Amino acid sequence: MSAWERLNPQLLRHFLAISRCGSLTSAADQLHCVPSNVSARLRQLEGQLGARLFQRQAQRLRLTPAGERLLPYAEQLDRLCQQAWRSVQDDLWSGTLRLGAMETCAAVRLPEVLATFHRDAPRVQMHLETGTSSDLLEDVLAGRLDAALIGGPYQHPALRTEAIWPERLALVLALGVQPKQALAKPVTLIGFPGGCHYQQRLERWSEAQQLRVVARQSYGSLDAIFASVAAGMGIGMLPLFLRHSHPRGALVEWQELPVELADAPTLLVRRQDAVEHPALEHLLELLRARRGSNG
Repeated sequence: MSAWERLNPQLLRHFLAISRCGSLTSAADQLHCVPSNVSARLRQLEGQLGARLFQRQAQRLRLTPAGERLLPYAEQLDRLCQQAWRSVQDDLWSGTLRLGAMETCAAVRLPEVLATFHRDAPRVQMHLETGTSSDLLEDVLAGRLDAALIGGPYQHPALRTEAIWPERLALVLALGVQPKQALAKPVTLIGFPGGCHYQQRLERWSEAQQLRVVARQSYGSLDAIFASVAAGMGIGMLPLFLRHSHPRGALVEWQELPVELADAPTLLVRRQDAVEHPALEHLLELLRARRGSNG
């Protein structure tokens, strides 16, 4: 039997876990096994390939050039194995659905939709991951997420995109602060971490306005952004629908922006080559039914 015939998905699954976690211990936690098992599978894979796949650097395992070349194929094979499993499930609405969403979307727009989805498909194991648009896009492209809701507009040859909600962005400031007053002096920009679509627009807008930016504060929580702006720490840029849909929306001033800057539709993105996922298709039906809603 040739070496390539002995390659099995389990070996590649362990390789992928190590590449994502950077250590045998963390990979073992993710795979629900012991580190010695992960180490043994790695040695087996390296032996079959005749190449080292990782090298240790600063307490982490980094991919070697050979590991870098193997990575995209391992991700593709892992994705195909999952799709093959889904394709023969007896219950169409079963298995796992891995969805990504921006914090603003996950906190306000999605809960009601996901509640309806759960009533319709109670056997589906839903995994919701929040993050910035750029991080979510990377996870969809790598096959770690089945789909994600991101800030647009955006196009990529490997992705299918669909507009789910029209969004209008607005400037947020502390209550009682006039924009001219706030922007005439040095400002602090407040928003989500780097890679956030809304924060990137705020950066471009501040450059166009020639603002004197003295600091940048980034938070992974929508509540923290609202609280910081309300406390007068700086200015931010958020979807206008949050003014009435979020409990803290009334704690800040909202300054509407020109359409060319404010227009930022929420898109659902998924891979072009993905096998049809029945549970995802049903979730899409629910999202489309709420298209244009401000809730």
